[in-house]
Amino acid sequence: MDAFWAKGYEATSMADLCCCTGLHKGSLYQAFGDKHTLFMDALHHYANSEFHETTSVMKESNTPLENLRAVVNRVVEDAAGEKGCMMINSMVELAPHDRAVKAALQGFGQQRMRAITGMIAMAQESGELSAAKAPDKLARQLMMTMAGGAAMVKGLVTPEAFVETINDLIDSWV
Repeated sequence: MDAFWAKGYEATSMADLCCCTGLHKGSLYQAFGDKHTLFMDALHHYANSEFHETTSVMKESNTPLENLRAVVNRVVEDAAGEKGCMMINSMVELAPHDRAVKAALQGFGQQRMRAITGMIAMAQESGELSAAKAPDKLARQLMMTMAGGAAMVKGLVTPEAFVETINDLIDSWV
């Protein structure tokens, strides 16, 4: 996973994969199949781990809105790291021409959309956010802004500007 995450699918060679797994080429193929299958396994592992780590902060605060902001801050922190977000990286590199990657990313995105929608609905029910707009529409707006920010924080904006933009968006829903 780390090799694909750091270099991307195309730039990760079989030699890289042998080096990081400690397996010889034949053993690697026997254990995992081809490079694409290994990549898909790595992408699923990343997505599941990232989702559980990110949503683990959902109940750390006292209010639904604070929990939503904690999740957003976690996403920004991860995206601003050296390797960025493996899902965003894969979306840019592979999804336009790889149906399996696109389908997997759509599934991961739907899972995240449901979680964010639920958090927004809870914040609306508690009166922290206005109920004027449907939670699913606000979740889509937030997810699209976070995805764009995750790409831009790789060189066009600072992590602080990313957080500020996301918080401004959420503040506009009060």
